[in-house]
Amino acid sequence: MNRDRRSKKRNTSNQSSQNNSQGRRRDENNKGRRQNFKPTPVVSLEQIHEEEAAIRTFKAENQPVCALCGKPITDLASAMQERGGGDPIHFECAMEQLSSSEKLDEGDKIAYIGQGRFAVLNYPNIRDVRTFSIKKIIEWEDRNEKPVWRNDMAELFSHVR
Repeated sequence: MNRDRRSKKRNTSNQSSQNNSQGRRRDENNKGRRQNFKPTPVVSLEQIHEEEAAIRTFKAENQPVCALCGKPITDLASAMQERGGGDPIHFECAMEQLSSSEKLDEGDKIAYIGQGRFAVLNYPNIRDVRTFSIKKIIEWEDRNEKPVWRNDMAELFSHVR
């Protein structure tokens, strides 16, 4: 009983089982059930300010200090683990320590390659930074050991709303 496009009545034998009495399609998962509206809890402006103040005081009291230069570490996410110990140091301090301890030839540069490793890269053509070879890989952090301060930072990030 198919009719043309202009007609409002079409083959309705299959649609009647899918539509409810108001002509709306029923969700397959919620057959016949009404969903209850659950409003999100309202957070007052004072509560937000109190939480922000608590975060600021926590950061001020627990701000780590770089073991190499003695300055506070403001960006703990980019900090590295000290080579001999487990204290955090600035990424820039780690790069400075490496560049002073490694002997670099012409066309060599030190770069961070991820997972706590640095590499000495050799560029045959200094102007072309797309072509390079890795001369040496320097393991800075142990892959199997996570420092305590990094676990604390990860725990703080997991509590952020």
